[in-house]
Amino acid sequence: MGHRSALVTLAATSVGLVGLLVVNSTQTDAPAAIQTGTAPPTSAPPTTAPATTAPTQVTPVPKQTTATPPAAAIPAVYIGRTAGREATLAIAVNGAKAVAYICDGRRVEAWLTGTFTSGQLVLRSRTGERLTGLATAKDASGELTLRGRSLRFTAIVTGPPAGLYRAKNTTSTIGWIVLPDGSQVGIDNDGTPAAAPPLDPATRSATVNGVAVSAQSIDGDETF
Repeated sequence: MGHRSALVTLAATSVGLVGLLVVNSTQTDAPAAIQTGTAPPTSAPPTTAPATTAPTQVTPVPKQTTATPPAAAIPAVYIGRTAGREATLAIAVNGAKAVAYICDGRRVEAWLTGTFTSGQLVLRSRTGERLTGLATAKDASGELTLRGRSLRFTAIVTGPPAGLYRAKNTTSTIGWIVLPDGSQVGIDNDGTPAAAPPLDPATRSATVNGVAVSAQSIDGDETF
């Protein structure tokens, strides 16, 4: 009976030891399993596409050109005076042609013909007088020679009844410049130049030595 009790005690002790070993083995192996486990993959940071820069638009710089004065209205008549008021002048342009008349209203006069090209006036008389200048849609200016004198002039565009008129009969050639204010300057040249008689612009008529004469409105394309 005593011997059996000793065996039972020994067996119980052995079972307790085995239980302790099992528990200890479980506790020591669990951390190893956690440590050797595969770590969950980490997500890579999102890739940001590089910002695209819109191409810079270059606005072409316009090429600068030399300004050209506007051409005169065709036909046109310019009326003005020389800088020192030595003479009055009228210039009529029509297409590529031009006519000018210069006079002092007493004894000195000249009729000139020439060209009008790209705003440039170039005229000459049979007796050698010259006129050169620039004409725009509003005015004209330049230089002329009269009886050997070099004179500057300016003139403006005018409209009827202002203008340039001419009459010719068997004895006389008469020129008139009718200014914008209605005044007139002209010469009756029958070999002895003198002031021209009054002209009626409405009828383009005048009386010379008791004889009625008809005047022509000069447009610029005439030849003398």
